[in-house]
Amino acid sequence: MCRRFEDYGEAAEAMHSLPEEKRQAVLLYYFFSMTDAEIAELMKVPRSTVQYRRTSSFELLKRYLEERADEWNEL
Repeated sequence: MCRRFEDYGEAAEAMHSLPEEKRQAVLLYYFFSMTDAEIAELMKVPRSTVQYRRTSSFELLKRYLEERADEWNEL
């Protein structure tokens, strides 16, 4: 399998590891180009909550990918 396609699978796995509300904030912001204010309105939460969910997701994603880096390097 092409390494590039494997990377997409790994990224999808990492995204699915996030709690639902954080995953939604990340997907809406980065893949649907919505603003924090638009997401807040859609999710009926304060804009600061959306910002927190989105930015705190990076640490979770980083940790998830680092923990699995050795597994993927063996492929």
